[in-house]
Amino acid sequence: MTYTKHLLILLLVMTTVTGFSQNKKGDISLSITASPFPTTNSDSHDFGIIAKAGLEFHLSNTVSFQGSFFSSNNVLFKDESGVSINSYGFVPSIHYYFVNTAKLNVFGQLGYGFGFEDLTRNYGVIKNSALSIFSIGAGANYKLKEKLYLQLHLPYFNTKNITVNESAAGGVAVFLGFHFKLN
Repeated sequence: MTYTKHLLILLLVMTTVTGFSQNKKGDISLSITASPFPTTNSDSHDFGIIAKAGLEFHLSNTVSFQGSFFSSNNVLFKDESGVSINSYGFVPSIHYYFVNTAKLNVFGQLGYGFGFEDLTRNYGVIKNSALSIFSIGAGANYKLKEKLYLQLHLPYFNTKNITVNESAAGGVAVFLGFHFKLN
């Protein structure tokens, strides 16, 4: 084959894949995901959950803006330590889609937001401490039905309690849930 034929075939394949891409400028989506939230205090192990709901608006086929509301409880399923941590907040983020096909898309994410934390210990309660949250990570959506996708999101996050000036939580979390196209 000649160079021109190779170029024409490549352009045809790229046009076909782009024509059937999942995300398009103006698309609006809702995602609901959750992650395990294990904590250890004084050799006692607690187990809870972090839940997240996000509304995403596509600025282009590859770039979107998402606002995510989160809530967490570290003793929802298991409380050995007597230390409960409840937090909630909002993290806006930018997503860049590296892979954007009809069945699968893969994205990178960068976000920064704020929240509040209530920390209950055996000797008292600290209420409404302010949090700052930095998040960077990657994720993927896999199509299950016409507007329903399975979502896996792996953010690294660093949460700081700015009221008492100490680290509140940090590390990589595994969020699993669903992604719904609204339009």
